[in-house]
Amino acid sequence: MNRRRSIPSAGTSAKSASTAEEATVSTLTIETSTVSVIALVGETTIVRRSPDARHHAETLAALVAEVVEEGGLPDLIVAGTGPAAFTGLRAGLVTARALARAWNVPLVGIGSLEVLGRTALDSGTGPVVAVGDARRKEVYAAEMVPLGVDDVSVTWGPEVLTAQMLATRGPGRYVGPGAALYADILAGGTDLEIDPEAMVRLAKSRISRAEAGEQLDLGTEPRYLRRPDIG
Repeated sequence: MNRRRSIPSAGTSAKSASTAEEATVSTLTIETSTVSVIALVGETTIVRRSPDARHHAETLAALVAEVVEEGGLPDLIVAGTGPAAFTGLRAGLVTARALARAWNVPLVGIGSLEVLGRTALDSGTGPVVAVGDARRKEVYAAEMVPLGVDDVSVTWGPEVLTAQMLATRGPGRYVGPGAALYADILAGGTDLEIDPEAMVRLAKSRISRAEAGEQLDLGTEPRYLRRPDIG
């Protein structure tokens, strides 16, 4: 297994993450808000996806092992914090925390809808409404506009609501699995996969903003927005 060239101090602070950025940074991204998407972003990008959204815990270790075996250990870990279903989100964040401790690297959390929105804004104009499938005939949604070329500014959300309620807020550019699922209600809704490189750019922007004194939440507390499904 390849080793990274430097190991920054552990911790979740912006300062620790910035230390990693100053080196030759290889970033492991872990996103489990829908399917499992694991990527190692550095000089090249290595991506592994699993379409099995109900067995995150069983597939994550294998996906991480594959990208690390090919690309080496990371200097920084970025994890999606949801909103999402309880089981998948918890599996991703538990894995991210365990790896950060084991490898002694910084860990930061980024909202999954914000990453989805940044991905969409890379190929179009704003505002954009990122929409996830919340099950129970509901969606997770947040509207955002671009903040520079790497970040987003959230204008409302994230919220849990029905697609019908979301549609009453007016026409919008709806993207994501929830938008595709309810495309008959959310006019023009299209599916979109999260881009790991957009996730890294967004995280680095937040790290820089926090280091400059802005109060930002870079923690890895999960955003469930409602009680977990039972049964």
